[in-house]
Formats: sequence, structure tokens, C-alpha cells
Amino acid sequence: MDSALDAAMLKPTKAAGLEQQQHHQQQAHGHGHANRNCLVPQEIYDHIAEGGEAKPRNSLLKEMVLGFLAGTFIGFGFSTCMIAAGQLSPEYRKAEPGMFNLLFGAYGFPVGLTMCVINGASLFTSNIAYMAAAFIQRKSSAGQALWIIWLSYFTNLAGCLFLVQLMVSGEVFHHRETFTIELALKKTSYSFGATLTKGILCNWMVCMAVWQGNAAQDITGKLLGVWFPISAFVTMGFEHCIANMFVIPLAMKLGAPISVGTFIVKNLIPSTIGNLIGGGIFVAMAFGLAFGSWEKAICAATSSAAERVAPGLAAKLHLGSAGAASAVPAAGQAAVELSNGSGSSSGAVARIVDGGLLPKSHAALAV
Repeated sequence: MDSALDAAMLKPTKAAGLEQQQHHQQQAHGHGHANRNCLVPQEIYDHIAEGGEAKPRNSLLKEMVLGFLAGTFIGFGFSTCMIAAGQLSPEYRKAEPGMFNLLFGAYGFPVGLTMCVINGASLFTSNIAYMAAAFIQRKSSAGQALWIIWLSYFTNLAGCLFLVQLMVSGEVFHHRETFTIELALKKTSYSFGATLTKGILCNWMVCMAVWQGNAAQDITGKLLGVWFPISAFVTMGFEHCIANMFVIPLAMKLGAPISVGTFIVKNLIPSTIGNLIGGGIFVAMAFGLAFGSWEKAICAATSSAAERVAPGLAAKLHLGSAGAASAVPAAGQAAVELSNGSGSSSGAVARIVDGGLLPKSHAALAV
């Protein structure tokens, strides 16, 4: 009798324990937030920095394999662009340049970066953002960051050249080489400065695609997060150095009158420098100033300088962390009052708005 009673009492306990375990697993998969499909901006930045911190701990073999695969994935993506939209007639491309650029950008290259993001491939252009964020947060040293960035650069090159040889051996571009040759000649015709600038713009968009892909917690969200920035950069004709490691050598194999020296000097060097600037400065550093340790350090230094010049100025301008720190308990107290039913909701919202904790334009949403 007693054993039966004990068993009956244990069943709810076990069920509660199982529910709690499942809840913790959901939180772990959602980066601490159950039932969440997308991270907020602060969490995205922290997640990217943590990803950069983890990369130097990988084995050399792992990073080399993932870098090699990234090069092939990018090659597959760009091959799709050139075989699909690139095979439209020259007359159509000339008569409808806008539609052609849209088709060329929307279908193909996003496939390559999506494969990199979902499958964990180590791509040079995205590693710039990962490792720069980790360095800003002091989660990796400058030496570790440079090692991962340049290791991925040369393993990406190996993957691209390997896929070039497979494409040529398989005669994938047989009787379809005209557009590829035209594209390669165009890419090597711009000035150094123009290619460098388009490299900056390119990796700004690529790293934003990676940022958004990491924000999403499901496959559909990752696809959409990557798709739009990548299709935009391809549509606008920006320069991605890893894609060029595939496209231009392929065109050379198909008969393009481009020497190795011309490829390196006229395209690879400026696009690489531009990609470094775009991902490192316009994405990682920008978000580091907004969400990272640099933001706190700069605000603290600015607050200290303002206090020396005019005591009390920093508090009025909310330059330091004290204003933000005091705002959180006040907002929390207002939320508690609302949830407990004490006081009117409109009064609590008014206190939040008037206290500067919530923009007046958001008062209606808060109610």
C-alpha cells in the first residue's frame, strides 16, 4: 500500500522535472529565451563575438576543412548565377539591365552564403566580422584574429580553385562561357579605388547577412536573413574577393585573356582590402561602438571629461552609465505596479514617459 502511494506521489514529480528540463533545453536553443525565433541586436552582437572566440580553439584540420568547403559553396552559388541569369541573351541584358541585375542577384549567390551560415563553413569575409567582434570584446587576441582570417582566406582560395577545375573537367560551362568571360574582363577593368570601394560595400552587406542569419533561430529565418542583403550586393555589382577567386580563374580557364598578375593587382588585392574594411569597420566596429565594450568605455570617458568641464552635465546628457542604471529599477517598478494592478496603467505610463524612460511616441504602445 505504501509503495503504491509513493509511486503515485513520484509521478507528478517526475513529470514536473521533465517539463523543467524541456524548458531549460528550449532556453538553451534560444540563447536563454524560450520560444524565441530571433535574437535582439545586443544578443546578436554577443553571439557573433562568442563565435569569434570559439574559432581559435578549433583544430587546424577543422578550420582548414571548413575554409575549403566555404570556397566551394561560394563557387556553387556564383555558378548558379552565371548559368541561370547569365545565359539570357546579350540583347535582353542590354535592353533590360534592371531586370537582368535583379535576376542575377536574387537567384544563385544567396545559396552559397546560406550554405556557409547554416553548415558552419569558415568564410573569409564573414570571419572578418566574427574575429573583429571577438577582438573588440577582448575574447581573442589580435594574433588569433589575424590567424583565423588569413587561414580562411587561403583555404577559401583552395576550395575555389578546386571547384574551378571540377567545373572545367565536367564541361559545365561548355558553350556557356561567354558571359563568364565578359564578367571577368569587366571585373578587372575598374580602377584600384573603384574596386576597393565596391569591396567595402560588398562586405558591409555580406556581414549584415551573416548578422541576420545568426539572429534567426530557425532555418526559414536564416534563409530570409541571408537572402536579401546578399541579393542586394550582387544586384548592385559589388566585389567579393572570394567569389572573384572562383569567377576570374574560371574565366581564365575558359579562355579569357587575363593574366594571373592582372587578376591579383586589378581585382584581388583591392577587393580584399575593401572587404576587410567593410566587415571590420562598418559592421564589427560599428556594432562594437553600439553594443560592445567600446560603447561603455567611450561613454565612461566622455562622462568623466564632461564632469571635469561642467559638473552635472554628464547626468543631464545621460553620458554615463548611472542614468541608465537608475532607469532600469524605475521602469521595473512601474511594470510591477502595472502587473499587480496598483494604480492606473495610464498613470504608470505617464511616469515612464515623463521620466524619460520611454519616448512619448511609444506611450500608446506601452498602454
